[in-house]
Amino acid sequence: MTVGESPPATLLCVHPHPDDEAISCGGVLARAAATGIRPVVVTCTGGEEGENLAGIDLGGRHLADLRREELADALHALGVEHHHWLGYRDSGMVDTPGNEHPDSFHAADLEEAAIRLATIIRAERPQVVVSDDEHGGYGHPDHIKANRVTVRAVELAADPQAEVPGEPWQVAKRYVHTLGRGRLLEGHRAMLEAGLPSPFGEDDLDGPEAVPFGVDDALVTTEVEVGPWFDQKQAALRAHRSQIGEDSFFLNVPDDLTESFFGVEQFVLEEGTLGPEQPEQDLFAGIVHEAAASEGRA
Repeated sequence: MTVGESPPATLLCVHPHPDDEAISCGGVLARAAATGIRPVVVTCTGGEEGENLAGIDLGGRHLADLRREELADALHALGVEHHHWLGYRDSGMVDTPGNEHPDSFHAADLEEAAIRLATIIRAERPQVVVSDDEHGGYGHPDHIKANRVTVRAVELAADPQAEVPGEPWQVAKRYVHTLGRGRLLEGHRAMLEAGLPSPFGEDDLDGPEAVPFGVDDALVTTEVEVGPWFDQKQAALRAHRSQIGEDSFFLNVPDDLTESFFGVEQFVLEEGTLGPEQPEQDLFAGIVHEAAASEGRA
């Protein structure tokens, strides 16, 4: 990029472990790659505390090594060519020994981790950054830490006084990915009506407030249609073969219900200005950028 040239429209997604990128943001990443937006993924840990949930033959390899291969395959399926490892170890679930490992993300110094991410932000110059929310979705320590690190990194990247390599860069919009409880409830009921198992059990739920995670629908600021890229998202999910088996919910939702669960990815804008139409229909809404305007938006 030459002096005075605008940076390309760039979406940067921060995820704790391999497979989180496909589950949470696979649709918007594939959509970005297909519509002229440059997708970048940062993976905070190597997923060392994961388990071989699908029971596949590891061929004598360590699971963490396989998970790196799986991530590479998933990113290829999504069309993501730019990836960074933040360099920490998977912390495991709450109150497990992995939390105390000296190299774990959970135990990492917040400022040090944020400087690592801020350095990537300054190098990649994204207009939009996405991460987990402050609750980490379902409370996993690494998901919570990913939020805290991202919030601080965006601040550091913009601060000309911060001791971060590279030229300062102001992210225009910072989002957290989420799931609206009302939408989850609709999907749950649709699965039960179809006689299929739901991730939320076999009983009906009294209302959105009974859904065990997600946010109130009124808090969702952005809903991106990603149906045309569902096949790519599913291919990325299949690539994580040690974590997502062929009998997984993610791979077995009937075609007529895929829209309920996977046709839209939802977000909450936490920093920046919402676009003129609300809820927003893309993450770049309101951002004036030649590439985004002429080639499409994520």
